[in-house]
Amino acid sequence: MIQITSLDILLENYWILKDQDSEKYENIRSGLTEEEIQFIKHKLGYKLIINPYLVKLEKIPGIPNEFMGILEFQSKLDYLFLCMILIFLEGKSPKEQFILSNLIEFVENSSVDMDLADIAIDFTLFKHRQAMVRVLRYIRNLGFIKLYDGDENKFAENIENDVLYEITGVSKYFVRNFTSNILDCNGYKDIYEQEQLGLEQNRGLERTQRVYRRIFMENVVYKEDMEDSDYEYIKKYKNVISRDCDILFDSSFEVHKNGAYMVLSEEKAYKNVFPSNKAISDVVLFLNSKLKQMLENNDFEISLSDTITVSTYMWQNIIEAVRNEFGRGFSKEYRILEIEKLVYEVTNYMKQFGMIREDKDNNGYIVMPITFKLGGHYSDEFLNYINKKE
Repeated sequence: MIQITSLDILLENYWILKDQDSEKYENIRSGLTEEEIQFIKHKLGYKLIINPYLVKLEKIPGIPNEFMGILEFQSKLDYLFLCMILIFLEGKSPKEQFILSNLIEFVENSSVDMDLADIAIDFTLFKHRQAMVRVLRYIRNLGFIKLYDGDENKFAENIENDVLYEITGVSKYFVRNFTSNILDCNGYKDIYEQEQLGLEQNRGLERTQRVYRRIFMENVVYKEDMEDSDYEYIKKYKNVISRDCDILFDSSFEVHKNGAYMVLSEEKAYKNVFPSNKAISDVVLFLNSKLKQMLENNDFEISLSDTITVSTYMWQNIIEAVRNEFGRGFSKEYRILEIEKLVYEVTNYMKQFGMIREDKDNNGYIVMPITFKLGGHYSDEFLNYINKKE
């Protein structure tokens, strides 16, 4: 039986808090092998934090991608509230309590002194209260705060409803220490470039760590052009990378003409993988099979990079056709969801896993090679069951 290792847990989770899971915390502290520690240090170049409160692997992307944002968040406002809450908590002590109305007052007063560009905070608006509730739930799940009394949902419904929280003190470990002053940066690309400066004296190490970070943080690493140095590294050191995936993760590493990715063993029940038990995963599996069938029927022209281009109009029609043909086995939510919302959810989900990219030049989507390798179909037993029900 394949065992979930300390390295698995560190890579999958933002951190492990002793207060929330003392057993897992202690297992990681004592369970990391020397080989895993060296892999973290030299291949990934990550900092491992172990203190009396938590264990955290500070994960940095090889190349920043849109899907690496906080999945629970829906707008810039969510991120703004998160940053302002971090400032609010900075001067407070563990076990100290605060009421939500005090936080709201702090955010409103602070926003007056900040240049927030096109964002005007107004908690009389439902969508702004709803955004704050999303962020509060997120930081509560991470362990920043504990709900002491009240209901966040009631605040979303009415600004007069208050909530009492208790501070845990771990929020100060949320933002990592940067190697330079990020106040000089105008965007995430500036931060990323500054982080690379420390590795300039060792180009080989820089590329190794960038490629390994991409393999373990991106769902698939594509060959972007004929002179893609990262992909050349992958092909050259395929056996070494395969060994690391096998020994450290009990998983395999596949390299194809235009894409490379790690295939996890079925026992590795990570939270955010494809395919999964999520209902939307089923929809995408059938969509992938449909796209592959259409490709085999010469409905598309495939490029040299093994991609196809689909217009926005055709994309919606294909998703609608998939639901009409296979929707009997979908969850009720996706059987009845408005087609525009279904297209939106499917599209965002597939972007997250590197299956499609936006084709802004042609107002459509580029379907990537990995899409044609992961499809689904109903078993005969399931079809017989459905037919009997109908």
